[in-house]
Amino acid sequence: MKPNPVVILHGWSDNSASFKPLAAWLRGQGFQVTPIFLGDYLSMNDEVTLKDLGYAFIRALRDRQVPQTPHAFDVIVHSTGGLVIREYLRQACEGTPEMTPVQNLLMFSPANFGSPLAALGKSILAHLINGWNWEHLGQTGQAILNGLELASPYSWDLATSDLLNPMNVVYDPKNTLVTVIGGTAAYPGFRSALHENGSDGTVRVSTATLNTALLRLDCRGPGPIISQLVDKVTPMVALAVLDRDHSAVHDPADPRQTDQWAQLVINALTMDPTKYADHVAQCDQVTQQTFANGIANSPHPERYSQFQTLVVRVHDQFGDPVPDYMLEFYQEAGDDADNVFSAIHGDILEKVTTNSVDPSYRSFLFNITSLRAYLAQNPNAAIEMSVSAASVSERIMYRNPAGGVPMFTGAAQNLIRPNTPLLVDIVLYRDSVPGVFYLTPAP
Repeated sequence: MKPNPVVILHGWSDNSASFKPLAAWLRGQGFQVTPIFLGDYLSMNDEVTLKDLGYAFIRALRDRQVPQTPHAFDVIVHSTGGLVIREYLRQACEGTPEMTPVQNLLMFSPANFGSPLAALGKSILAHLINGWNWEHLGQTGQAILNGLELASPYSWDLATSDLLNPMNVVYDPKNTLVTVIGGTAAYPGFRSALHENGSDGTVRVSTATLNTALLRLDCRGPGPIISQLVDKVTPMVALAVLDRDHSAVHDPADPRQTDQWAQLVINALTMDPTKYADHVAQCDQVTQQTFANGIANSPHPERYSQFQTLVVRVHDQFGDPVPDYMLEFYQEAGDDADNVFSAIHGDILEKVTTNSVDPSYRSFLFNITSLRAYLAQNPNAAIEMSVSAASVSERIMYRNPAGGVPMFTGAAQNLIRPNTPLLVDIVLYRDSVPGVFYLTPAP
C-alpha cells in the first residue's frame, strides 16, 4: 500500500471514536505503514461555520506536520465531513487545482447537497436532546446546520465554486480521485418508521454525489424563457450505492459488510488516474445492482426507487432573492384533463422543501423510477415547468413568463439524471408601474 497519510473526518454531532474500527480495519488491510489520523472538530457550537472548519483544518494539519504539498495525503469523510473537506480544498487550492494536497478522497454518505434531518437538528427537541454538553450548552451547531439544510445558500455557493467552475477543477481525476459510497437502507428498529425513500435514513443518494449540473433560466419576457444547461466541468465522479444505512455504511464490523464493500474502499484509496474510468463504471454497476436487488427481493421495494433532486434558486435581475414563488409541472397543449400535472404533483414529485435561511432556495425531490414508468406508459407526454412569483405590492411586481420550459421530455430528456442534484437558477425580472417614476417637462 502507498505510504500517504490518511485523515478520517466525522460528521455533525459525532466524534473520532466512531471511526476507530475503520482505522483498525485499514491497518489490517495493509495500511499499517500509513499514518492514520482521526480528526475531531467542533460541530455543536453555534458560532462555528463550515468556513471556520475548513480554515481550522489547515492549522490542524500543520500542527501534526502533515504535508500540504500536492497529493500529500488521502482523506476519508462521513456525512458533514464531506462539506468540511470541500471547504478546506476550496481555501487551500482555489484557482490552483493541481496543487490539491488530497490525492484520494473517499466519501461515505456525504451531505454534499444537504440532509433532510438538518432542520430537525435545529429544532427545540434537538436542543433538549443534544444541547446538554457543557462545552456547547443549549447549542446544536446552528451555523453548520444552516449549511447542511437542503437547498442551502452555502451548498449552492460551494458547488458553483468547486464543481461548476472551470478554473477550479479540483475533482478532475488527475488532481483528486473521489469515490462516493452512499446507502439506500432504512435504520433498524423504530427509526425505520421515519425513513425517507431514496436515502440511508439521513442523507439522500441524490444529494450525496458530486455529479451535478446547472440549468439557467432567464425569464426576461415577453418571449420564451431563455434556457442554458451548464454541465459539471470534470468527468463523472464515482458513485456506489449499497444496501446500508447511514451508520453502517462506513463500519467494517457491520454484519452486512461484504467483500464488495472492502474492495470498493481499498480501490478508492489506492487507485491512480489511469484506473479511474474503470472504477467509475464498476461503482455504477454496483449501484444498479443494489437498486435491482432491492426492488426484486426486499419486502419494501419502494425504498429502492431512484430519485433526483432539483435545487432551485429564484432571484431578480439585480441578484436579490424572490422568496414567494411557485413552480408547476404540466403539459401546455393536448392535455385538457391535466393528466401530466396530476401525475407529477400527485405521485412523481414526492417532496418540496423550502430553505429556512433563504426561502428563495427550494429542494424538489422527484421519484425518477416513477417518472420513467409514467413516460413509458405515456410516450406523448410533454412536460413543462412554469414559474410565477407574487407581486410585491400594487406598484412592484414580477414579469412572470406566459409559458414554461421543457423538462424531462423531448429535447429535455437529458435532464433526467437519477441519483444526482440539478441546480436550477431562475431570473425573474422585477418591474414597476409607470407612477413609480415620472418626469415632468419644465415650464
